[in-house]
Amino acid sequence: MKTSLSRSRFVLSLAAVALAATSLTPTAFAQSAAKQGSTTRQPVVQQPIVQQPIVQQGSAMKQGAIQQNTIQQGSAMKQGSTMKQGSTMKQGSTMKQGSTMKPAAAKVALSGYCPVCIIDVKKWEKGNPNISSTFDGVSYLFPSDAIKAKFDANPNRYVPALNGDCIVCYAKMGKRVAGSVQHAASRNERLYLFPSDREKQAFLASPAQFDNTDLAANGECVVCLVKANQHVPGSPQFTVIHNGLRYQFPSDKEAAMFRASPSQFIPQDAMMMKSGSIKSNDRNGVRLVGRSGCAACEFGVSPLGAPDQLGLAVVGTDGQITVVEDAHKNYPQIYENRFDGKKLAVEGRVVKKDGKISWVQPSSLTVMN
Repeated sequence: MKTSLSRSRFVLSLAAVALAATSLTPTAFAQSAAKQGSTTRQPVVQQPIVQQPIVQQGSAMKQGAIQQNTIQQGSAMKQGSTMKQGSTMKQGSTMKQGSTMKPAAAKVALSGYCPVCIIDVKKWEKGNPNISSTFDGVSYLFPSDAIKAKFDANPNRYVPALNGDCIVCYAKMGKRVAGSVQHAASRNERLYLFPSDREKQAFLASPAQFDNTDLAANGECVVCLVKANQHVPGSPQFTVIHNGLRYQFPSDKEAAMFRASPSQFIPQDAMMMKSGSIKSNDRNGVRLVGRSGCAACEFGVSPLGAPDQLGLAVVGTDGQITVVEDAHKNYPQIYENRFDGKKLAVEGRVVKKDGKISWVQPSSLTVMN
């Protein structure tokens, strides 16, 4: 390699085309920037990238290169790793240089890279551990106070989709799987992370189908549903990100109510779970992933609010059955196709439970591709 990599920066050409997804990784840029000693930005091609640590010939990786288990100032140290001067840190704790051990803080997002630099400047640039902001339970680092201020003014613009979890895993398997900066892509000025090249390529092949995978309640106002039992469309202008999911509201009034007490309007653990599982800390709130079916035809039960209807059932692989209340009115297309065995995700409040059968007033019902 004819030129040395910067100790803390990688310049990346994002090719952020508004309607197209692009492959995007620090490794891809570092390899491009180092080629033939050129510093000119090169277009990023959508080709699988062999994930190897970037090192100078004959030397160890410099600070700022991506490498698993690399311990950086202010970052968490894995169990069994040893600090300088023989001190040892327990798993989950963090220590800044010259400080004593403290309880673990929020996890650092993007392996310490600055989200503003990625989205606005089209660069992978390491942040300063002493300049950070915490948003939605995750800490983001920045190279300067001015860039931090830009993030703080509009964090929704800069945070990665689904808090950095894999959008493909979430849509296809109902799982929250952490993504990696080594497998990243960009679409419509949003950053997506994936655990491997396989998921990234699935996203790049058909990115539009994942645009609203992280949109909670089908974009409807969950405050309106809980407070007034009404299905009211939200607006992107009033979006609140919670646990990586985007909640939309018709006005700032409802958004403020949600920010003040999210758990009042959604289950404590309202996240996609393994297909077929049903779980909640709040006995009245569930999320189930399973196939569609006819409630009356297959299980001899009907919706409580419309006993004259055959009803829509969501059937989990573990035998859990959810009868979706008012599906014929609120989700007519899904209801009409209920015999097709489509994979559905339903979230809402349990209004009745009898053995393995639950009746749910849904806050969202989604067809999973």
